[in-house]
Amino acid sequence: MLTGYSFVILFLASSFFLHSRGIFFPYWMEDFNVARTEISLAITLTLFTGACLAPFMGWLIDRFPVRAITSIGSVWLATGYLLYQFVDGYYAFLATLLCFQSVGWVCVGPLTHTKLMVNWFERNRGMALGVAIMGISVAGVVMPTVATFFVESFGWQSTYSIYAGILLVVFVPMVLVMVRQAPADVGQFPDGDDAPSGLAPAPGKATQGLAVYREFLGSKPFWSVVITFTLMNGVYSAMITHLPSYLTTERTFDMYDASTALGVAGFFAITGKIVFGWMMDHMRAKTTVLFGVASYFCSTLVFMLTSDSYVLVLVAAGLFGLGFGGMVPVRSVLLSRIFGAAKFSRVNGLFSFFLAPATFWVLATGWIADTFDTYTVAFNVWACCFAGAGIVSALVKLPDREDAVR
Repeated sequence: MLTGYSFVILFLASSFFLHSRGIFFPYWMEDFNVARTEISLAITLTLFTGACLAPFMGWLIDRFPVRAITSIGSVWLATGYLLYQFVDGYYAFLATLLCFQSVGWVCVGPLTHTKLMVNWFERNRGMALGVAIMGISVAGVVMPTVATFFVESFGWQSTYSIYAGILLVVFVPMVLVMVRQAPADVGQFPDGDDAPSGLAPAPGKATQGLAVYREFLGSKPFWSVVITFTLMNGVYSAMITHLPSYLTTERTFDMYDASTALGVAGFFAITGKIVFGWMMDHMRAKTTVLFGVASYFCSTLVFMLTSDSYVLVLVAAGLFGLGFGGMVPVRSVLLSRIFGAAKFSRVNGLFSFFLAPATFWVLATGWIADTFDTYTVAFNVWACCFAGAGIVSALVKLPDREDAVR
């Protein structure tokens, strides 16, 4: 039931910005009379602020009920969406987006839900994370087309008022009714077992305060995971932000074609979460990560060869989605293996902080497109970074299941 809850909540939460912003991107440019770089900057600063808040949010999640954090964050996010009705210029839009979206997302997004999955599952943790995070990918299938319909029918500001209503009427009640911090709160054990499993944490003194962060920073396995994902993280965000603009300005497609391509990426991201979740539970971690890197790299090569072939566009989008789909559950499993469930939210928050510079992929891609008047140069840069990620992944030590801290 809890995996289903996380699936639904992440579906809704990611629908509102992650999977709508690419569709709204041209409308924002037109309404505020700015170029791709300015809108990319607004999105990048929002993502960067959220990433910088992640360590603090990880600390809060380990100390306070997830139910309270998610409920407060939902109301905050809904408030920001309602305020869009009063936004009449670029800087007002930037301030509202930065203040409400960045804070709200870290309260309702993957940080809180990966914590729940790590608390509630041990033996089947990889699959549970994959299924829960799959809600983001299912939204990626559905929401681009829905957002296109909404924005063409009601405008982007009224669309966000609809999103605010969903947050207040559906989101908050689900959180309050269904969320419990850990199985012990309802007299259960991880994985639904009738008794503690052999994977139960051994008793020991917990690392407290700043000492736990010194432990993280002094860990070679932690830095191996950071290095591995830094070169990849953020490019998918750039892709779903800029793909509609690329297809409608440099190619001969319309917005519904672009939304379908994003939907294909979302569909294959669903497959990626299942496949990569299973691989992390049954195969070597390095093999799993390299498979994801290969999907990213091949996708970028196909994008550079697309010309006006819509079939190739869909193939590239599918490969991109496949690689992205696996990366969140993969890195969550890796971090939980290195540090265990008790420290997971704090290390996951710190990890997100070190990935914060990767949010500038959105801005860099917009700037490259404005400077060279084409997205092709950005695709070349992406390919080089993915090749680098593959080399790093092959060289570093990534923890397998038998290396996990209990």
